[in-house]
Amino acid sequence: MTLIEDILEVPRNCIVNSVIPKKEIFEAAELNNKDKRIFTDLIKQIKWCYNFTEDNIRVSKYSDDIRNYDEVELINITLKYDNVHKIDIGKFKEDDKIDRIADIVMRFIHYPIILTIQYDNELKFYAAHIRESKADYDKIVIDGKILSTNWMNIDRLSEIEDDFISKIQFDNLNRINFYSFYNTYFEAVVQHDGAIMAGGTVNLSVDEIKQIYDEISVLDSKIKEIEKEISDEDNFNAKMELNIKAHGFKQEKEKLINILKGE
Repeated sequence: MTLIEDILEVPRNCIVNSVIPKKEIFEAAELNNKDKRIFTDLIKQIKWCYNFTEDNIRVSKYSDDIRNYDEVELINITLKYDNVHKIDIGKFKEDDKIDRIADIVMRFIHYPIILTIQYDNELKFYAAHIRESKADYDKIVIDGKILSTNWMNIDRLSEIEDDFISKIQFDNLNRINFYSFYNTYFEAVVQHDGAIMAGGTVNLSVDEIKQIYDEISVLDSKIKEIEKEISDEDNFNAKMELNIKAHGFKQEKEKLINILKGE
């Protein structure tokens, strides 16, 4: 049994309990050799845990001009214990590769997915709304960005993490239609991420948190890029200029975090 099956209370008639062969994703998603290696090296098992449909939970299908949500899936990926290396609390050497796995899986399956990735007794949750591709109606695209939580030690959940797990319990998911159903989960991830950045409860709307989260993500990317330039730069004056630039981005980030905190 996976960790997610231990912590979520889901109706028995939603259980699928089926393993998805990695080869199936290799072929259907037309993965290149680099991505195939990531899957082969890091993934122990991909398991389709739950399938939420109109028939088994009595939630209406949802359709508008850009998306059709007929059902929702819960997929769990278990990582190979010996091939993933923890470098700090909630951080792994292979985090970028793990996020790449999530990106591929969420684009491969044509339904909104509650995706969990498991390493030992830790879980990370991924969420993204999807829509139909304008170029190819047989394909879906990610609507916005894929969001993720931090790595959670299920044996030692923080107050923020415990609140998140409570919000995504089946009985707390909105069951008006499948968009509302999945959006409850999506918004819980947004609220969790805002709370993690602020270090506590955030008294802003989900849209406001999401906007700040996106702005901080852009700043983090810029800071990471500049820090790489600094490490590669030999000229002292050029390094100083880059450090000043990075400091400016860090100050912008701090201001945004203070807004989350209500300061």
